[in-house]
Amino acid sequence: MSKKTDRLIEALKASARQDGEKDAETRAKIRAAMVKALEQLLDQMPEQRAAELFADLEHIAPESAAKLIRRHDLRPEATDGILADRLKTKPLPEALTAQ
Repeated sequence: MSKKTDRLIEALKASARQDGEKDAETRAKIRAAMVKALEQLLDQMPEQRAAELFADLEHIAPESAAKLIRRHDLRPEATDGILADRLKTKPLPEALTAQ
């Protein structure tokens, strides 16, 4: 290949790399905004509803993630009881466990 072609290919690679970095940065900003909004929602919702949401999240999360979720400051203590009751009576609906 000619030097001109090599420079063009390198410029295209650099451009693609920058686009990928911008996309990753945008996705990170979106996730951060979602987390902030979810935490505001959790802080404002009734305790029982928040406990049920935490139970849903912990139930579908991988064990390592569930352990971290259990440590969240906004997690109501009632979540433990909800999870225990669910284990005794019925599994989480299939729609929530499908990935």
